[in-house]
Amino acid sequence: MTTASQTQAQDRDSAEAKTLNPYILWRRSFVRWVTRRIPPSRHILLDINNIFIIPNRQGLGFFIVLTLMFIGAINYESSLAFALVFLLLGMFILTIFYTYRNLSGLHLSAVANNMVFAGENAEITVILNRYGKRIFEAVELSFPESRKQVADLIEEKEKRINLFVPTARRGYLKPGRLRVETFFPFGICRAWSLVDLDIKCLVYPKPIECDLDLIHSADIESGKINITRGNDDFYNLREYQLGDPLKHVAWKNFARGQGMYTKQYSSNVDDKLWLRWSMFPDLNDEDRLSRLCYCVLKLDAAGVDYGLDIPGCTVEPNKGTEHYQQILRALALY
Repeated sequence: MTTASQTQAQDRDSAEAKTLNPYILWRRSFVRWVTRRIPPSRHILLDINNIFIIPNRQGLGFFIVLTLMFIGAINYESSLAFALVFLLLGMFILTIFYTYRNLSGLHLSAVANNMVFAGENAEITVILNRYGKRIFEAVELSFPESRKQVADLIEEKEKRINLFVPTARRGYLKPGRLRVETFFPFGICRAWSLVDLDIKCLVYPKPIECDLDLIHSADIESGKINITRGNDDFYNLREYQLGDPLKHVAWKNFARGQGMYTKQYSSNVDDKLWLRWSMFPDLNDEDRLSRLCYCVLKLDAAGVDYGLDIPGCTVEPNKGTEHYQQILRALALY
């Protein structure tokens, strides 16, 4: 016996099914069927199990004209008309075979370039391989949100096609199923397949420019940078106090009429920089991540040691490509 909650869920599904467009219902059913028939795989060989073929609009028009010609041949009892009809019908049947053959045996795989920020286009490289002497012409490739690209494998054994998928947010991007299709050779039949190459691309937060001085301020406020007065590096200016050494007086400022100030010098016990969640207290999570990402880019370009301290993740200060990617990954998956 079903529970009340199960009954309510079934009623909701039934009501939703009644309000949906029949085309949407059919498409959902088709997607589920394709998912079962062609499961995700990093390497896929196109064959009879995953290639579909149907006449396109031109093919349907060709078949209608062929039918009318056949009716005319019967009406006028013309042997020449019968011969032409059967010749064209034979060509149509051969077209089905050759269009299917233009995909069958094609090996597909893909790799993603992970260096992409939200708002940019993720570059996904589809790799096509052929074995033996078979050639492939006019093979069209596209993801649901990418532009279509056409590839030929005639002399090459391998070809790489770059497809660009727009990104809107950080995190893992799955581009969806790759549509592989061809209308070769006569353009009246369409052989196609929807394959899931089990590919995903890591999208980093969109960098938003910010004041890098906030890094030092956050470190000083949190006590991560311990400053001691010494004679190493110039640190700050403060108003002159009686008893300050005259050699530390900022005489240039005094000569310009800016008052009498004493130079302070500092020796940083720990001069490594930290990127902290507390640097941007008035912003939401996404804006914080975008500004932290900008800081990462600038600090990496400067070649200094820096660390990351955000809720749930702490990366000790370091530098280098591996450290840079580790921090960007942490920001992307926050």
